[in-house]
Amino acid sequence: MIQKAHSLGSKKLIYVRIFVFVFLAGFVLSCTTSVKKHGYIPSKTDLDTLIIGRDNKQSVEEKIGLPVTKGLEGSYYYVRSLFNSPGYKAAELIDRTVVVISFASNDLVKNIETFGIENETIIRLDYRITETELKNNNALRQIFQSISGPSASSLGL
Repeated sequence: MIQKAHSLGSKKLIYVRIFVFVFLAGFVLSCTTSVKKHGYIPSKTDLDTLIIGRDNKQSVEEKIGLPVTKGLEGSYYYVRSLFNSPGYKAAELIDRTVVVISFASNDLVKNIETFGIENETIIRLDYRITETELKNNNALRQIFQSISGPSASSLGL
């Protein structure tokens, strides 16, 4: 009888230890930080394969892939966002890069530009252009103004 009581106490102690271990492991893992990448931008070497005035929309799609979105003026937008997700907290945007490929009226590549954001200001990081200025930057502004990314309320959740 005494031996059974001792055995029952040992089992409870084992279960308590397992519970404490799982609880502590979950707590430690929830405090870790992870960086998550969303979206796609072509690499510099992929962009270097494009020839301004020679490549068209179809060859751009074949060489570097489909864009995230297409502007009303016919430009292609490739967007990559980096988020810092510190455990149980909501993810924070730490970087967003946009590659814009503009086309002339004959559907040939006219401009290739890469933009980033620094101190809430849109900056041009790299460019190969035939025109000196992006005429319709409304889409670019909208991409950067959605700086926090989609929220549950904006998705109707």
